[in-house]
Parts: sequence; structure tokens; C-alpha cells
Amino acid sequence: MKYIVTFVWALMLSQMVNFILNSLAGGGPYSFMSGILLAVLITLTVFVLDIMMKDPDEAAE
Repeated sequence: MKYIVTFVWALMLSQMVNFILNSLAGGGPYSFMSGILLAVLITLTVFVLDIMMKDPDEAAE
């Protein structure tokens, strides 16, 4: 569940950043897919960091 929430927040924030940077660059076609790609990369990064930072005692249980 925490990864779904992470993806939803990453999607919203990356779409907002994508829109603002596109507007600052002078407009042009809005690319929805670049925001989705960034959200997926953020979620995968959080997933990998969560696995790497697990406590060894917690993993043994």
C-alpha cells in the first residue's frame, strides 16, 4: 500500500513539475508520459532504497 501511495504522490508532483517547466520553457505540447516515467522512476528508487535499508534483525523475522 505504501508503494501505491508513493506512486500517486510522485505522479502528482512530477506532473506539476513537468507542467511548470514546460510553461517556463515557452509552452509547447504537454508530455504526460514524461511525468509518468519520472513517477515510476521515483517509486522504483523508493522501493530499492527501502529494501537496501531494512534492518537485518527485521529481515530475519
